[in-house]
Amino acid sequence: MAGNNNDKRVVVCSNPTCQKKWVPGQPSFKSCSQCGQAKYCSKECQRSHWKQHKRACKKKSQQIQQQQNQSQQSIKSPQLSQSPQQQPQQNKKQNPSNSPQLKQGKKQQSPQLHNQSNKNRSPSPSKRGNEKNEKVDKDVKTDSNDQKKLVAEITALKREKQQLLLDKKEANFFLEQTKKTIAKQNEKMESFTERLRLTLNKVEKIHESLESVKAIC
Repeated sequence: MAGNNNDKRVVVCSNPTCQKKWVPGQPSFKSCSQCGQAKYCSKECQRSHWKQHKRACKKKSQQIQQQQNQSQQSIKSPQLSQSPQQQPQQNKKQNPSNSPQLKQGKKQQSPQLHNQSNKNRSPSPSKRGNEKNEKVDKDVKTDSNDQKKLVAEITALKREKQQLLLDKKEANFFLEQTKKTIAKQNEKMESFTERLRLTLNKVEKIHESLESVKAIC
């Protein structure tokens, strides 16, 4: 993301899924650092729209670089066109002798000056564009790594969820089995108590008959 957009016209976020409009009084939208045309309300919109905007952005940045190179060449061309005509006249005025020693001295000094001029030159706009592209590629790589991590976490959570559902099913199955066994045990206990009651009644009847026999005796 580059500098703020100070244009007071209606500005809409370039992300088609957002289409948010800039409202006066709120922070202004930021433009793309390469092409300068796309404008976004946030970094999230820029990242989500980067895959669609990548090709158009590169084409526009290349056109801007070509225009800059052409402007630089147009600025340098008058100086180059004048230099071959003026240099012989200056050499004639300054060096009327045209001795071979002076010519050799000039030839020996020229590479040093040429090297110094190369050192003092500023980096070309193409290098700056490449550096910006590398930064954007790094941001895209970090975003892709974050997305991979999120996908891996989501898959792990889904597996845990499936395992918990299986454990729940097993627990419900064992609970139903225990309920069935408890019901069977209760039925057995009821039948056992009923038989015990019948046997006790028989014992009481036998005891009563024995007492009646003793009373008779």
